[in-house]
Amino acid sequence: MSRLGAIRVVVTRAHSQNQLLVTVLAAAGADVITLPLLEVVPPAQTDTFEQATANVSDYDLIALTSSNSVAALHTAGVDPKQAPPVVTVGPATTKAARQAGFEIAIEATRADAEGLLTTLDEHVDPGTSARVLLPQAADARPTLAAGLRIRGHIVTVVEAYDKRLPETARDDAHRLFGDRPFGWVTFTSPRIVRHFVDLWDDWQTRRSGLAAVSIGPVTSRALRAAGVTTLAEATQPTPAAMVEAIEALVV
Repeated sequence: MSRLGAIRVVVTRAHSQNQLLVTVLAAAGADVITLPLLEVVPPAQTDTFEQATANVSDYDLIALTSSNSVAALHTAGVDPKQAPPVVTVGPATTKAARQAGFEIAIEATRADAEGLLTTLDEHVDPGTSARVLLPQAADARPTLAAGLRIRGHIVTVVEAYDKRLPETARDDAHRLFGDRPFGWVTFTSPRIVRHFVDLWDDWQTRRSGLAAVSIGPVTSRALRAAGVTTLAEATQPTPAAMVEAIEALVV
C-alpha cells in the first residue's frame, strides 16, 4: 500500500523550485497537484546589490539563507573563486552554494537564522569582527542581520531578489478548490502563507478545511497566526521530512 494512500496534496512552492517536493510526494503515493503561489523576481532597486557583488572580495564572509540568494549571485556574475567563504542556512542552500562552486565555511546545524547565529557562536571566536555580505529577499526577517551586528560583525544587507504572487494564481486556486475543503496543502515560507490566505475573501470560514504541511517553525508560526489548526511540521526543511510530517497525521 502506498505510504500516503493516494491523498491529494497541493504543492504551492515556486515552479522553479517545486520539482523535488513533487517527486518525493508522488513516490510516497500522494496525488500531487501544483499551484505555485510564488515567483522570484529581481528587486525593485538593484543598484546596492550590483555594487556589493561587484566588490565581493571586500568581504570576509557571505551569509546565504536560500538557494534564491545563490542564484542571484550567479546572475550578477559573481565568480565563486574570487568570493569569500560562505555560511549557509539549510541543506538546500548549502547544496546550491556548493554546486555553484562557493567554499562552504559553516553550515547551520538548525535551518533558520537563529540556528546560523548559534553555529557561528560555536565556530567564531568572541570579539572577532568580520565584514559580512548578506544578500536576501526583500521581505527577509531582520533576525540574522541584527544578530550578526550584536556580535560585532559589520553587515551589509542587500536585496538580492523579491517574490510575488503569479498573475494566474487566484483564478487557478479557485478552479482547483472550488467550494470544497482545501485538504493537504504544502507551505514553504511565510510569504506563501500570506499569498494563500489573501486568495480567499471567506478565509475565516474556509480555514478549517485546510490541512497544512509546513517546512519548519517560522512557516508554522505564520500558519498559526492565520488561524490554521491542522498542521504537520517537518522536523527538517526537506521534502522527505515534509512527507514524514504528513504520514504522522494520516497513518
